[in-house]
Amino acid sequence: MSEIKTILLPFNNLQPAAVTVDAAHRVAARFESYIEGAYYRQLMPIIAGEGITLPGDYLAEFEEEGRLQAERAASTFKVLLEERGIPFGTLEESSSTTRAGWSEMVGTGPAGIGEYARLFDLSVVARNESEATADWKTTVEAVLFESGRPVLVVGDRVPDSLGHRIVIAWNGSTEAARSVLAGMPFLAVSDEIVVVEVEGGMVSGPAAAQVAQHLAQRGLVVRSETITKRDGSIGGAVLEFAETWNTDLLIKGAFTQSRLRQLIFGGATREILEGAPIPTLFCH
Repeated sequence: MSEIKTILLPFNNLQPAAVTVDAAHRVAARFESYIEGAYYRQLMPIIAGEGITLPGDYLAEFEEEGRLQAERAASTFKVLLEERGIPFGTLEESSSTTRAGWSEMVGTGPAGIGEYARLFDLSVVARNESEATADWKTTVEAVLFESGRPVLVVGDRVPDSLGHRIVIAWNGSTEAARSVLAGMPFLAVSDEIVVVEVEGGMVSGPAAAQVAQHLAQRGLVVRSETITKRDGSIGGAVLEFAETWNTDLLIKGAFTQSRLRQLIFGGATREILEGAPIPTLFCH
């Protein structure tokens, strides 16, 4: 059976949040996983141009502020671990229990985050609506498009259980198929699964009922449902169904449409990414 043994928590210029650690801990407790918090500290961007220079003391001040923020992030992360009884350890340790480590990277940016995430079975990112920044979104997209691995996006709280009642948002696409495969560790240990398709929201591909039939061959408790759009919104219909059914994990293929089209016109991925109260596993 596939399992989630390594989990990355990328903090892209953001301080570690309790909800991120809680989500990772819920997953790690089921699979006895290693968790790694990784703080990504950006370098001062250099603007090339004739006669343009930045004062050395300004650069030094920027560097010192970044170093202090990284130290604060490491301290915050260790406090969050202690409060949850998660031991501090390393990946190399031969251990069958949950443990967590810490790393710091400088100047890697979103692309570097995605590249590093290729090593891990899962990344966990929390929405950060309270900050005047979109760093969490660029982090999610970097993992989705650069790592080839899934990312779990969480809101302001994590349910007490995670992955017991799962909804798969199915639209027939390649991305949806990959999300089912990426979510198999959760599906394999779930109590109940519903594969949902939205009328008018399908692309050319298998129907939700066929997906359910194939998952049932694995001995899973699964059924399918076809639902209607809510106010013309595919993402809204999926979220409404998931909340009504008391789902504790949503699995969704990401960006069947292009990112640019979703950014301009909206789309189910963008709507769920930005507003789902339920932990959502995305895969592209």
